[in-house]
Amino acid sequence: MKAILIIAHHCILPGAYKGFEEILDRLHHDMPGTRVASTSLLDLENDLRTLLREDVESVMLLPYLLLNGQHTKNDVPKVVARLQAEFPEIPITLLPCLGDWKEFASMVVDGVRNAQVGMCRSERSEESRCSLDPSATPDSIDFGSRMTGFAWDDARMLRVQASNFFSIELNLEGRNVLVVGGGRIALRKVKTLLPTGARITVVAPQFDPEFKSLDSWTTPDSRMTGSAQKDSLTSVTLIKRAYEPLDLRCVFMVFICTDQPTVNAQVSNDAHARRILVNNACDYLDGDFIVPARMDFGENIAVTVSTQGRAPSLAKKLKQKIQAEWAEGLEQVEKEFYES
Repeated sequence: MKAILIIAHHCILPGAYKGFEEILDRLHHDMPGTRVASTSLLDLENDLRTLLREDVESVMLLPYLLLNGQHTKNDVPKVVARLQAEFPEIPITLLPCLGDWKEFASMVVDGVRNAQVGMCRSERSEESRCSLDPSATPDSIDFGSRMTGFAWDDARMLRVQASNFFSIELNLEGRNVLVVGGGRIALRKVKTLLPTGARITVVAPQFDPEFKSLDSWTTPDSRMTGSAQKDSLTSVTLIKRAYEPLDLRCVFMVFICTDQPTVNAQVSNDAHARRILVNNACDYLDGDFIVPARMDFGENIAVTVSTQGRAPSLAKKLKQKIQAEWAEGLEQVEKEFYES
């Protein structure tokens, strides 16, 4: 299997990797059978070494950079040379940075030309509006909205009103799950994950005192026996320090639970660049999924309640109502089902 590794700058601003993620999606779609991965300049050596240890026959590196400067002339080639010597049987090809691609100049010119055409059309539209509505003066026209079509806040509201969440149940047994944060929200997330059989790592400078009872905690799946039970342990490991990008290595899913916007943005961007599933407790629209309120009844019934992330307190009230009014009835239905 061939592999492509795209190298990008490390950035903590929310939404910084949007275009980058679209390119990854296109490559995944248009190049089936090719392993497509991403990394940052900070993590290049570790991620490239991990990729080379997989079953790949060759690796192509694409610097997602415009200028052929220090990184592309010195930093990246040095890493490539070290790892090529370490894995001589796997050819590593370093492509030019995007700014040196012949097609790039044409793309920029076409983009500027199209933007100018769009501005001219918009100006003519505003002139027509002013002629039809005398009260519409240049000062009353929102040129920012004219350029973008609609404001970013409006775009977020459209996402809220037309939710595209898809309800599924994931098998996390044996998966690595990272929780960033050590407060009550992080504690609730960890407790929710305990029955799943996941390998949970929690990273935070400080922890709620209740975390102490979970450190190095393991629980077997009651459905398993013998050696199978040993392989399905849920483990919780606490790491008392600030988050680092390397914490995401080999992680399947990350829960962001801090009260620090800068940290949350960094974790989110780092995870999205690596195609890791993200749940952001502070901004559900920034994440890839939300966690509905769950209730278990009898032996095999699970009921979940979701308000699409918009009203957690409402979901909590609904959960309490269902638990109070449905529990006996659902357990009776299950009992009758198995007796029939």
